[in-house]
Amino acid sequence: MNIKNKKIKILIVIALFTLFNIVNYVEAVEAKENVLEFVMEKELAIDRNRKVAYITFDDGPSIYTEKLLDVLNHYEVPGIFFVLGHHLEIMPNSDRILNRIMDDGHYIALHTMTHDKTALYQTEKSPTTFTEEMLELRDEIEARTGHIANLCRAPYGKRGYFKTAHYQVVKEAGLYCIDWHLDSRDWVNQNAGQIYNEVVKGVKQLEDNQEIVLLFHEFQRTVDALPDIIEFLKEEGYTFEPYVEGKIFEDLE
Repeated sequence: MNIKNKKIKILIVIALFTLFNIVNYVEAVEAKENVLEFVMEKELAIDRNRKVAYITFDDGPSIYTEKLLDVLNHYEVPGIFFVLGHHLEIMPNSDRILNRIMDDGHYIALHTMTHDKTALYQTEKSPTTFTEEMLELRDEIEARTGHIANLCRAPYGKRGYFKTAHYQVVKEAGLYCIDWHLDSRDWVNQNAGQIYNEVVKGVKQLEDNQEIVLLFHEFQRTVDALPDIIEFLKEEGYTFEPYVEGKIFEDLE
């Protein structure tokens, strides 16, 4: 092969390599633009002045779960149910209740197997125990419903209980634990009127919050208070949204 032909072949290889890179670059730019357009469309679709309330319940399933579902469904309000593994074991028809939660368009989340303060927070093994209970509960829920939950709530809340190791192992497990903005205190308030007043007072104090996560539990008094609470939140301009996997709640990290 003479020098001239060799140079021609080298130039052809360089040209093909350059063309290949140009095509890849153009495809990458187009893909990036498409993603950017999608993100911009999503951003433009968000009303920054819209107020959103998330209704959450701890410690189910219980004899009150379906009553709560009846109220939520009547008002077309989605809920998040943080369930206990222990209650899954002792509650009759727990499989049916779990599947009704899902079928009605609500979200099942994790609240540990035992709710045991000592085991979950007060021993050297507590961070590992906490995560293992959440993962065991996740497997239980998946087996019963097909739903895989990564959203969790720490019994009694993270504040004052989580050690650094808790945050680390929870993150490594791919779990996302949230607390709440407003506690209805239905666990101490003994009637529907007291629960309603607690929520009204709390919402007024949080009136600058565009997003509020409300904490309830499964009691008859909560069932009784819920309709008036939903009506009040609507009057205050709040809408209600279902939980979407991976959503980041503000101020609850």
